[in-house]
Amino acid sequence: MSNDLRRDVFRGMYNNPIYRNPHAGEKDDNSKSSGTQAPPSGWFSGIRLPRRQAIISFLNVLLLFVFVWHLPLLRTPGHSFLPSGASGPYTHPSALHAPLKPDFTASVISPSTRKSRRQLLAQARELSNLQFPKKIWQTWKTINLPDDETYTRRQTWFSVNPTHEYELLTDKTALDYVIKNFNATDPYIVYLYENLPQRILAADILRYLIAYKSGGLYSDIDTECKRPIETWVCQSIGNMPDVKKRDINLVVGVELDILDKTKYSEQWVKDAGFSRRIQFLQWTIYAKPGHEILRRMITSIQEAIRADIEKTEGKTIKKIKYNSTEILDATGPWRYTQTILDYVNDITGREVKHEEFAGITEGKVFGDVLFLPVNRLSPGVGHSNAGDDETSFMIHHFKSSWRDDDE
Repeated sequence: MSNDLRRDVFRGMYNNPIYRNPHAGEKDDNSKSSGTQAPPSGWFSGIRLPRRQAIISFLNVLLLFVFVWHLPLLRTPGHSFLPSGASGPYTHPSALHAPLKPDFTASVISPSTRKSRRQLLAQARELSNLQFPKKIWQTWKTINLPDDETYTRRQTWFSVNPTHEYELLTDKTALDYVIKNFNATDPYIVYLYENLPQRILAADILRYLIAYKSGGLYSDIDTECKRPIETWVCQSIGNMPDVKKRDINLVVGVELDILDKTKYSEQWVKDAGFSRRIQFLQWTIYAKPGHEILRRMITSIQEAIRADIEKTEGKTIKKIKYNSTEILDATGPWRYTQTILDYVNDITGREVKHEEFAGITEGKVFGDVLFLPVNRLSPGVGHSNAGDDETSFMIHHFKSSWRDDDE
């Protein structure tokens, strides 16, 4: 094709209405130019795309570029209980049961994880917009309960709370739960849960993880329900007109109230195996998900066990061995009690004395935490003026054999 013919073809394409502005005819006649405008010259003079299509193509290319640029951010893990970067080496290498082999690089929980009173109050107000999840959690080794008595007690949670969902986690399903809910954000706690030799430590950790992630009511398998869970808060704050049900985000039971030294001597405390005169129980936890006390408890456990692993020969978790007193302090009610007291001091902005928990017969509120007297969750014990079953919300039968299993 000669150059003149090629030029005439391109000129004809340019003059063709298909390749011109479709709205050109709508312009005023005065705006029309006289004569024929020559097409632009250059290597792209033969390319003619409608303006709208060109814009769309450009935007698509731009969006693709932005997506590719941000791909690394999509792989960034969520919030961890440990400092930024500390959880990387502990990522579970498979979806479920592949063994973990972390390197035990020493790390310290960042002080920034401790929130100010203003932050705690804001967080409490945010949680108050949520309801307590209507779910009951219990755990056992398998779906086969140890005896008929345990089965009968478990049935009380169904019959007294027919509108609540119920879930029993076994050793297998509990591990799946922990991996599913925590491996992406805090794989070190998954490692501890799966590999601690004394399984009572893992059982303690599990209850805090459930309460933190899912909320609702966790209760040991050797408990029975006496009154509907939904009535616990309202009945306990009935004499406090300034406190609303929505203001309560965590319910804590007093386990031990023996400040009266004339009745409970130092020798009695020692013989009974207690370390303090006011203690909170953790066989039952009623919580809204994400509560700060539970986050602090999980963080504190990791920090303590990590430090103990560092002291072992070979720095291996398999060497961790606690006696019964050390278990109570590492993951049990002693650490839980101290964590709660620290939180109460922080959210109230003052030091709350132990005496303020002593002798209570109805609920008492500090911040967004409701404290129940001993008789509500642990009636009939031979101390703390606990009262009898008639005043209780539930009963704990103390059938756990963890001391025999783990000492």
